[in-house]
Amino acid sequence: MALRVFRSVKIWFDDSDAKHPLEFNYVRQLIFLLNAIGSWPHNQFGRDRLHIVYSIYNVFLIGVAITISSAAAGYIWFNRETISFSFMGHVILCILLETLYLQRLLTSRTQKYGETVKDLLLQFHLFYFQNRSQYASKLFKKVQIISKIFTIYVTCHILTGVGLFTFMPWYNNYRSGMFGPDPPVNKTFEHSLYFYCFTDKVYTTLKGYWILFFFNIPTSFHTSSGLLTFDLLLSITVFQILGHLKIMKHDLLSIPSTRDLYSREENMRVRKTLKGIIDHHNLIIKFVDKCSDAFSNYLFMFYMLMQLLTIVVTLEVTAYTADALAKYGPLTVAIYQPLIQISILFEMISTQSEKLVEAIYQIPWECMDTSNRRTVMIFLHRAQTPVALKAAKMVPVGVMTMTAILKTTFSYYMLLNAVAESADQKMGS
Repeated sequence: MALRVFRSVKIWFDDSDAKHPLEFNYVRQLIFLLNAIGSWPHNQFGRDRLHIVYSIYNVFLIGVAITISSAAAGYIWFNRETISFSFMGHVILCILLETLYLQRLLTSRTQKYGETVKDLLLQFHLFYFQNRSQYASKLFKKVQIISKIFTIYVTCHILTGVGLFTFMPWYNNYRSGMFGPDPPVNKTFEHSLYFYCFTDKVYTTLKGYWILFFFNIPTSFHTSSGLLTFDLLLSITVFQILGHLKIMKHDLLSIPSTRDLYSREENMRVRKTLKGIIDHHNLIIKFVDKCSDAFSNYLFMFYMLMQLLTIVVTLEVTAYTADALAKYGPLTVAIYQPLIQISILFEMISTQSEKLVEAIYQIPWECMDTSNRRTVMIFLHRAQTPVALKAAKMVPVGVMTMTAILKTTFSYYMLLNAVAESADQKMGS
């Protein structure tokens, strides 16, 4: 059995016969996950009829997400006199997650999103640059392995999170005897998601429980897929950008030096090399600008909702009960991980961009003729503008933004935790 699993994983990692990035197994897995929420831009790859089908499916999911968020808010409103502070936090957490998921569904319907994904896989992917040099080929293989491992991790995270978040309430109901012939008196069924319904039977009767239970499973899967898969797409995009920046830095440092001035033939070769590097830099800048334009509002909503999500999920998980740790533990990781991961990856882009300037300073410009020196000076001036993305074209994406969010999270957590303890004491008395 173990040998069979090992062989399957080995085959999955082997993409040597792929003719273009769409045939990579991790890209196919990404397409599958995005198809699950109707968010893969099939029209950009010449499959217009299939795109219409998934577009209708996407609209359906948007409608469901809006309905769920509204019904959850209604549940809080109609039970505001009896609902506990911790329980209200759980429902608010679900509303925030559904809102973030809804925003990503809407992002996938934009033309800019589809064009960016198309450019990533048909033009910008390192697959098309692996023959540029031996270093480029080596780096391409390294980025491929990282992307594959990351895709497997995200897929496992989705399945684990959905399983624990959905089945932990089921286990609690089983343990408390809610499925037995004599269920506890005045006790309602526990669910992973709560909505305002026109009847309380979904919370008080076994038949109603199973209806809501089976409704919550695909809802949890779609929401988890929407949250984590879009971050996976963004991470894979960042891996490709970092790879391009590293290749360009290597090309700059590979310009040979000499004790004397370059000969005419050497200056011509250097001029050709510089032209290739500048064209490569223009390609990177153009793609990053397109990404920034496509994901600017996405990143703004990401950071804004992450601020709220981190506060609520930290408050829920720090109850430190077995139930809270099992239900909110993976969810806490799923929320904090994208925040830290996206911020660090974008910070790496800025850092790698700054290293390009250092590499340009190390070019043996003193050996070049006047024309090549002028080219280096112009390129240095252009490279001093860092390659970076901004949320809403205002807020820089990076470690500083993440640090500010985490500081605010723990400050509000201390405040709300004190409020929760005070509310529990009042209810107890």
